[in-house]
Amino acid sequence: MATKSMIKSVNIKNKRLAEGLVSALENAEKKSSKEVVLQRRLDEVKGENIKRYFGVQ
Repeated sequence: MATKSMIKSVNIKNKRLAEGLVSALENAEKKSSKEVVLQRRLDEVKGENIKRYFGVQ
């Protein structure tokens, strides 16, 4: 999920839409997430190391 979509306002205009939102949230709560297995090397690069990582000096 994109971070920008998590901070958007939700306007609920009627009871039917409110019930639909609550239902969707309850269904999402019951579902489990998939286990993620990394198959490639992972490097965490921060600050000034970013330039060095890409060969910029």
